[in-house]
Amino acid sequence: MLFRNSICAAFFALSAFAPAFAADVDPLWAKVIASNKETKKWAAKDVEQLILATKDGDPTKTITIKKQLSGWDKGKAQYTILSINPEPKDGNKKPAAFDLEEMFAPMEAEFFAPNAKFKRNDNQSLNGKPSVLFVVEQSGGTLKLWADPASGIIQKRVLEMSMPMAFEGNVTTLYQLDSNGASLPIESESKIDIKIPFKKAKVEMKDRYSNWVAQPK
Repeated sequence: MLFRNSICAAFFALSAFAPAFAADVDPLWAKVIASNKETKKWAAKDVEQLILATKDGDPTKTITIKKQLSGWDKGKAQYTILSINPEPKDGNKKPAAFDLEEMFAPMEAEFFAPNAKFKRNDNQSLNGKPSVLFVVEQSGGTLKLWADPASGIIQKRVLEMSMPMAFEGNVTTLYQLDSNGASLPIESESKIDIKIPFKKAKVEMKDRYSNWVAQPK
């Protein structure tokens, strides 16, 4: 969490050099984009986060955070931290809720562009279900996404990012259909290796999402 600003700055730098490709939009890819946009209309009411942070040369620290949706601000979900275990030494200084969606937003827009260049692998299987694998490569990152071959609903995605001398990381997100037919994340696992001099660290995060609610209209 201490390195969030450095990582975000790196993502913005990478997105500035991401190439654009002119091509006819694959009908299934268009459905994938629509599925991703639908996800943005929802927010998990409850989030549990397990963080394993290892700063260079120091023992690994394990932190468990529980947070809950407290409202919306300009279409963005806002969260309140309910508990931190172990509690910070200074109880008045609670860390800000870590937001992966905000962190990856600059590059995600490029990955999910209608004219993004990708490799499509049909006739795949994911957990016994038919699937199509899309692999999208941009400058400094790769998105691997599994989607339903008929509806384009997202089943799983793996986002891999790297920047020389700065960081390497990946985020794996699993999706599940809710009662309203939307494909929403149920859990994600992130691994980040910070390579910035004097700030080297490895961070692993596991998030579980539950009780999704729609954004107010």
